[in-house]
Amino acid sequence: MINKRLLQSAADSKKYIYYQVLCQWISLLAQIVLIGVIANIFNDLYADVLKEDTIIISFAIVAGCLVIRFVMDKLMTRMSYLASKDIKLNLRKQIFEKLFLLNRTNQKELKNAELVQLTVEGVDQLETYFGRYMPQFFYSLLAPLTLFIVLSTISFKAAIVLFICVPIIPMSIVMVQKFAKKLLSKYWGMYANLGDRFLDNIRGLTTLKIYESDKEQQEKMNEEAENFRKVTMKVLVMQLNSISIMDLVAFGGAAVGIVFSLIAFNNNEITIGETFMMIMLSAEFFIPLRLLGSFFHIAMNGNAASKKIFSFLDAPISDKRTNNVDDKIKQLK
Repeated sequence: MINKRLLQSAADSKKYIYYQVLCQWISLLAQIVLIGVIANIFNDLYADVLKEDTIIISFAIVAGCLVIRFVMDKLMTRMSYLASKDIKLNLRKQIFEKLFLLNRTNQKELKNAELVQLTVEGVDQLETYFGRYMPQFFYSLLAPLTLFIVLSTISFKAAIVLFICVPIIPMSIVMVQKFAKKLLSKYWGMYANLGDRFLDNIRGLTTLKIYESDKEQQEKMNEEAENFRKVTMKVLVMQLNSISIMDLVAFGGAAVGIVFSLIAFNNNEITIGETFMMIMLSAEFFIPLRLLGSFFHIAMNGNAASKKIFSFLDAPISDKRTNNVDDKIKQLK
């Protein structure tokens, strides 16, 4: 899923991806501080030593953490847009330049319907790849490590159990990826062929009517549309099964962490506030990777589309056509 050529085509977007990861990490730290303050209040309530000054200070810290999270969320949205806008513009520009250079009679490389789909929907899919998937990929590695360091100071046993369960989600993603690559490649191929066939039939509709072949072509289109529907359903089933597995791992792992925390509290190894903190942050171990899994399926579409786009951009150009284009450019100048 780390497409090196795609990343090289968007060198300016890398800094926005890193900025977005930084904003997510700061938001996570604010979340940890917020829950830690609430946990401290629970400890004071349980020990019946809660003071008014503590409540005021805690309220101020909680308000500050909420403001930080709000600001970081706004910045993440902005960074997500900046990370994806350049690659969309650059790829569409390269596609149009390639169309201008290619010989229009070369139908092998130039399929109007497929190019329209790739230029519009295919390039739009890359917005999720750069704006959401790539930042989430790096953040999902940073967040569990940060939480492990924090929670290991409370209960090392519970923290290590949570940390061990985390890699199960990436393992499930890798297992799905092998099957998803073939399926999505087939999906895009049928999608492009269906659009191309539909466009050809619309162009030749008058001829089909004259020779009374329109009904036959309609039946063929219905058959191809039905095959495409079946492939689409297979893609959806694959995605739903993958999401179900990730949900099972995420909720199951969080439940295991909560159980270990309650056992530690029952054995008087941690306080009630620390137990609350472990319970509230257990899910945070798995949420980043769970979101990564959701973005993964959308990003797979963009990755599959990008391969077809680069295949088109790499199509050979005849020297005669290139010279004609250069002459026209000189005339315009």
